[in-house]
Amino acid sequence: MKLSPEERKERIKEYQREYYERNRGDRPRRILFPNLTEEERKERKREDNKRYRQNMTEEQKETTKEYNKRYRQNMTEEQKEERKVKRNEYQREYYERNRGDRPRRILFPNLTEEERKEKKREDNKRYRQNMTEEQKEKLKEYDKRRYQNMTEEQKEERREYYKRRYQNMTEEQKNKTITPH
Repeated sequence: MKLSPEERKERIKEYQREYYERNRGDRPRRILFPNLTEEERKERKREDNKRYRQNMTEEQKETTKEYNKRYRQNMTEEQKEERKVKRNEYQREYYERNRGDRPRRILFPNLTEEERKEKKREDNKRYRQNMTEEQKEKLKEYDKRRYQNMTEEQKEERREYYKRRYQNMTEEQKNKTITPH
């Protein structure tokens, strides 16, 4: 009896599944690098993954991107919510782990707070002026989506912030800006 290629693949998968189940038993999962702590193992895995991603070809990156896109599209709402919670938790842990007790790095320490703010304003202004039309369009789209995805509470906070900001402006600053919405 000759099997078609699909049937052969299916049979091989079945054999592999059975072999895995039969030989796995109740053994605990094998731990790589047992002499490392859990945190060191995670760090090692992070570095390995980083190296792996850097060495990927463009085609492999594109394939992975497509796979992830399909995977996220097929998730249930519950899974999406769980993923969001995990991501937020991870970001918070990452921030805490990398921030430590050190104070925020201050660019241009020889400037006063007011001079720093002014420099930042000028840099941002120059950056916006040098943007291409495509970049400006992308930014508009991003802001539009971001605003649409805000909760009512976030929108209210934003309105309050703009109100306070406008009240604290000098007359000269008010004349330069557009009234907040």
